[in-house]
Amino acid sequence: MRSVFAAIVAVVFAAKALAGNIALPMPDNADTILYSEKSPLHFKSFGTDNTVNFVGVLELRGTYYYGRNTLDDGSVATVLYFLPDRATAARLPEFKVRGRPESIYLSNEAGFAREVIPAYERTGLKKDKFISGHADVLVDRFQAGIECDAPYFNAHFLRVAHSPVTLAMANLPDIGC
Repeated sequence: MRSVFAAIVAVVFAAKALAGNIALPMPDNADTILYSEKSPLHFKSFGTDNTVNFVGVLELRGTYYYGRNTLDDGSVATVLYFLPDRATAARLPEFKVRGRPESIYLSNEAGFAREVIPAYERTGLKKDKFISGHADVLVDRFQAGIECDAPYFNAHFLRVAHSPVTLAMANLPDIGC
């Protein structure tokens, strides 16, 4: 009798947790993406290679890392990673099995740098060094995907949502595949 009661309670709590959420099974059954029906993000399409594309503008709050990163092939690229704060992360889509990634890769690095980072800070930036700080930014073209059996998020930087922005030199946290 107790196990039946426990099962009923578990089902009720699971239903409440999913209430107000939209669940989209990925076409290849790699996972299911969950997001709030109240989210400013709306499903656009499934892309190739286990991706889900969204439309809408989303505000992110958290810590950014802007710098020159050495890629797997040895080349160096300017990259922008964003680690959302806890409240922002809770509003992001998530994969049912794989959860949420810790960071979001943001495109339009140059636009971000012009708005946030003084030119003198950018010019002396060395390979594998990052400028870091806190910012509230607006993004669009949000994408969730799976690579190396791990979730990832990509988005396009639009503009700073609120000032002031803080910055400092930092090492990139160990994140990724």
